[in-house]
Formats: sequence, C-alpha cells, structure tokens
Amino acid sequence: MAAVHLNNMTKVYDGADEPAVDSLDLEIDDGEFLVLVGPSGCGKSTALRMIAGLEFITGGTVSIGETVVNDIPPKDRDIAMVFQNYALYPHMTVARNLDYPLRIAKVGTDEINSRVASIARTLQLTELLERKPSQLSGGQRQRVAMGRALIRRPAVFLMDEPLSNLDAKLRVSMRSEIARIQRDLDVTTVYVTHDQVEAMTMGDRVVVLNGGHLQQVAPPEELYNKPANVFVAGFIGSPAMNLWSSTFVNADNNAGTIAMGQQTLAVPPEIVSDLNLSRYHNKELTVGIRPDDLHDAEADMVLSDSSKTSTVKAKITLREALGSEVICHFDAGVERVMIDDPDLQDVVGGEDGPTPDFVGRFAPSSDAQAGQTRSIQFDVSRLHFFDNETGLRVTVS
Repeated sequence: MAAVHLNNMTKVYDGADEPAVDSLDLEIDDGEFLVLVGPSGCGKSTALRMIAGLEFITGGTVSIGETVVNDIPPKDRDIAMVFQNYALYPHMTVARNLDYPLRIAKVGTDEINSRVASIARTLQLTELLERKPSQLSGGQRQRVAMGRALIRRPAVFLMDEPLSNLDAKLRVSMRSEIARIQRDLDVTTVYVTHDQVEAMTMGDRVVVLNGGHLQQVAPPEELYNKPANVFVAGFIGSPAMNLWSSTFVNADNNAGTIAMGQQTLAVPPEIVSDLNLSRYHNKELTVGIRPDDLHDAEADMVLSDSSKTSTVKAKITLREALGSEVICHFDAGVERVMIDDPDLQDVVGGEDGPTPDFVGRFAPSSDAQAGQTRSIQFDVSRLHFFDNETGLRVTVS
C-alpha cells in the first residue's frame, strides 16, 4: 500500500481551449478510500487515468509513495484498475481470470493457488471458480474483475465507474460490498463515479470536480452540511439543495430577513451574529436550504421551536409518496437557482426549459396534494448563505 500525491496535476488535450484537469492538488492517504465525483466532462476519469499512466500528464506530478511516476509506464506503477465493462476473458473460468495476472508475472503455482483461494473467499466467489463469465450475474462479474485486480496486491486500487452497468438494486448492494472489501484489505483506493449518492455512501473523503477544477474535498458529512460554494451545494444531495438569490435585510435587534418572492423568511439573531451577516445589509446573497429542512406546516410532524422556524405560502405542483416520506415540489414565487450541470441542462432550466420548482422532503403524515396552496415551514437555523460575487460559502470573517 502507498499514499498518492497529486501536485498541480494538469491535462490539456491538443486543440482544447481549456484544461480537462487544471492544477489538481490532492493528498490521498495510505489505505484511504477517496471518491472523485462530478458531472459529465468534469475531468474525474481523466484524473484517474493520469494516476494510472493511461493519459500523458501535461503539467505537475503524480507520486505513489515516495516515487514520482510521471514517466513510469502503467505496468510498473504497482497499481490495479477496474473499468466499467469488467473486461473478463470469456473463454476462461473464474479461477483462470483471477490468476491470469499472477501467471503473467510467473508467480509459483502454490502461491497462485493460495492467493486465488484467499481472494475468492474475500469476494465470495469460491463456489463460482469453475464457471465462465457468461454463467455469472452482473454483480458476480464485477466481483471477478475486482478480484483479478486485487490479487496482485497493488499499492493503489483504481476504479472507474465500476457499477454503471448494473441495475439500480444491484448497485445499492454492490456499494456496500465494495466498501466492505476495501476496509478488509485496507488498500489505497481512488474511485470515480458520476453518482453523488454513491460517492457519499462509500468514500472516506469525497472530491468534487467541475470543469476540471477542484471544488471541495472533505468527508461526506462536511460536504453535505458545509458546502464550500454554490456548485457543491447544488450538486451534493438528493434531492438537491434549494437555492435562490435574495436580498438580506438587517433588523434593529440584529435579526434579519431574507426575501422569497413577495414573502420573507426570518433569520435568527444568532445566525446573523455568527456569520456577521450585517455586512450584507441590503445586498444580494444566494440562499440555500436542504429539502430535509422543509416541513408541511399543516401536517402533524413539524418543528415546535418557533425561534428556528419561518413559514411561507406555496403552491404544490407535484407529490411523490414514497411510503417513509413524501417528496413535494412547490412554487414559492421565486426563481430557483440551478448549478451549471451538463447532466441537467436538458431536464430543467435554460431559456426553453421549465423553471425548476423547490423541493421539500415531508413527513409521511403530510397530505399535501398537487394544486393546493400550503404553508411550508422552513428551519431557518439550517439556512446556507453564499456570496453572490464569489459563489463561496459565507463564513465568519
């Protein structure tokens, strides 16, 4: 095992106006499970391929352990990689697929048999060793591909969207399986995905990329609760954070208000004081709130602490009853700010697209229906504020 250090790692393709990856700095700890996530074209797979040596590095360095590997070919970097399509040999049994890297390396027969048996136990493949890939399910093939990579005992394990070809139910079970295997083997792992739920449930830390630039690197909880900028706030979370642009007004008692169309939300004095929001008096801010922090004020389960709540009237446009919760889309009389995500550009926003509604994750007791006007309770203690000019999170200054 080894740590990985990326120092100003940059990739510019011939003829491109902008770098695919721009001056990426990262320290990946020995044994860490690090996930790279971002929308299509953000540079995450390119970054992974540069670590692997499959893409030429335009600038900066990649170090594995104490060794700069820029000019070292992939086969000599002591890394192993799993791709989207698994790339198993169809004419070989599971056992032969697993031991192929060892046979190529001329490892002794006894050692090969020992390692195959060990990795098969870890990946629960022992009963499948004599089968061919065509006789396996998608999840079983994925485990064989992982086993073939891990059997070499690499210093670094790289995974490029390995679950993208699996159905939704199998992806959920394989997420926990991969996380368990990584913990058991304690191998340094860099994992690429476009699915932010996958990233949040698997990584020790998550790296958010956009347009080739690092947006934030942090544990999942920090990304969710303290997004560094508007992009991270709008990208992380499912459903995504509700964002809108508003004017902050500071009141005499150090409380404040945020406009929401023709309505206002009260901002508690302690938040105004903690974030020094008075410096934004009569200025535009981007305000955000998670769907989890919105409640149907006409349902049974609402916040009782009036110091933390503020209520607005909104028209329900869509109800999604999921049993354990009710997802409600509503028109709050203000345009919702959407992040620049190419994966969403054909769905919402844009000149010809529909204006996206706000989204609340309500308790199952909510009987809100499309077409109704309801009172929506905001947990204003959970508001997020971002500077309109920089896009950065407002913090104490």
